[in-house]
Amino acid sequence: MIDEVDVARLMRAEVESAEKPSAVLSIDRAMTTGRRQRWYVRGAGAVLAVAALAVGAATVPGLVAPDRPSAPSLELVGALAPLEPYTGEVPPPDPSRIPAALETVDPTVQYVRFGWLPSDLDDVQYQAGLLPSGPGVTLIGHAAGSPNPNWSGVSFNLYPKGVTPPAPQVVGIDERAPTVSTAPAPDVRGGAATFTQYDVDGTDQLCLRWRYAPDGWAEVRVAPWASGQDAREIALHVAQGLAFSTTERVRLPGRVTGVPQDLRPILTDVSGPLTSDGWRWYTGVTYSAEPPTADPGAQRAKTLDVSFSPYFELTDEVRAELNGKEPPQPNTTIDGHQAYFTLGGDPDWLESLTVYDVRGLTVMIDARRGTLDEQGAKGLFQQLDLAGATPDWRPALVVD
Repeated sequence: MIDEVDVARLMRAEVESAEKPSAVLSIDRAMTTGRRQRWYVRGAGAVLAVAALAVGAATVPGLVAPDRPSAPSLELVGALAPLEPYTGEVPPPDPSRIPAALETVDPTVQYVRFGWLPSDLDDVQYQAGLLPSGPGVTLIGHAAGSPNPNWSGVSFNLYPKGVTPPAPQVVGIDERAPTVSTAPAPDVRGGAATFTQYDVDGTDQLCLRWRYAPDGWAEVRVAPWASGQDAREIALHVAQGLAFSTTERVRLPGRVTGVPQDLRPILTDVSGPLTSDGWRWYTGVTYSAEPPTADPGAQRAKTLDVSFSPYFELTDEVRAELNGKEPPQPNTTIDGHQAYFTLGGDPDWLESLTVYDVRGLTVMIDARRGTLDEQGAKGLFQQLDLAGATPDWRPALVVD
């Protein structure tokens, strides 16, 4: 599980990159946002894994060392065996495809869904838009119960035109994971592919890479969560089963209406359970007041965040599970709903509104200065279209 210390390290790595620290990110605000998401999603790693993977995909000059040959310490010798030729089954590919490398990433588009996943994963998450590493698409299946302290599970990364997948970044350290070995992989969706194995803090992470278009790379990463797993077989099955689209829209439990016209979406984040007993899900849309030509740090520094999650009563059992990371206590009401409203002390942080039990949902609006007009967060809440919202909503991240 990734905790706040790891998140802070990831965020500091971003701040210390080529972007302007003062305009890029408030670490305290990022930590607050991370905690807010953790209140509503079972398994914090499912929500925060994207941060680790996205920062691992960053290509910021001077931040991390490039991919390099493996030089394991004595403790790691023999821990990761070199890749051998793959002779197992390769399932037929899903016929869907993206015909050309993405020039831009539209956060409202559901570019990919899992068509096949191992049965012992817990959560799935999708992000599209301006990730910490830059524009991209990430789809993750998370193994919450893994004893591995690092991220464990399956992820898919779709890179825009001209971006080459780098080695994973070691969490908490400004360096890339060393390569253990590489090997040819069976063709993926009709194209040549390569396996690359990395040593991430002494544990195995396998990357299967191929071109989804002449100028665009795609990648499946597998960090095994149980002994004896063949990461190559998992990666090939996941890659061949992916369902692509450039026209399908991301499903949300409600419609975000009333957003000022000068704001544009820059990131969509959707997560939910895969297990039958899971019920917590999360959706969030981030809007920016800066143009797409602005520095990415500036775009992320002046944002409006609107998110939805299922409302739940704070029973003793839930409190024990949240382990002190509970939602704020109501201090006001809005349209008859209990709510928490605050004006932040940070001059760039204007309003934060959390409204409870709205058709069985919790609604959160965080507006930084200069993003909302005189209506404020309360006025925006009153314009949201939640007519069809239900607490048993589920994200559409896996093919039925």
